[in-house]
Amino acid sequence: MNPKMATLLHEGFSISTLEKMNTSQINLLYEKVKKSKKETKEAQMILNPKDPKDMQIAKEKGMMDDKGNLITKVEGEMSEKAVSKKQQQFFGIVRGMQKGDIPKKGKAGKAAEDISKKEVKKFASTEHKGLPTRKKSKNTKDEKTEVKKIEENIMNLVQKYLHPELSKKEVLSFLNKK
Repeated sequence: MNPKMATLLHEGFSISTLEKMNTSQINLLYEKVKKSKKETKEAQMILNPKDPKDMQIAKEKGMMDDKGNLITKVEGEMSEKAVSKKQQQFFGIVRGMQKGDIPKKGKAGKAAEDISKKEVKKFASTEHKGLPTRKKSKNTKDEKTEVKKIEENIMNLVQKYLHPELSKKEVLSFLNKK
């Protein structure tokens, strides 16, 4: 698996969707995702100023100024951090494999080969205090079927409009028209 595919998986694309795409389609999708991540992002959180845990979260997320006042708008790239203790531990193992401390094998060995050291370090260095052991899935059956429908529509659009014989210039001009 190439690093671009790993990034797309991390962004929420399913492996079955990505397996249906050819290399040029994956590259184009990766560039679009990468470009969208660089754009200004806004985060909305409901925080209780009287709750010390909320204030700690605000401080860690850079949502407080030097005087301890909440900043209501956060701009810039969102940091990539592990969302559970298990994910943080997994990337800790991957990091050990990349350093050569642990022999490469299994899923972690594959990840060690496919994901950049910089990305692995971001996830592995996440403070796991306060993280859940495992991330609880919020998807209901309806949301899962909706995601599948969206993925199918994306695949249909990709197959209909992005043919492998198109040059990069043609693809970019097509995308700029839309």
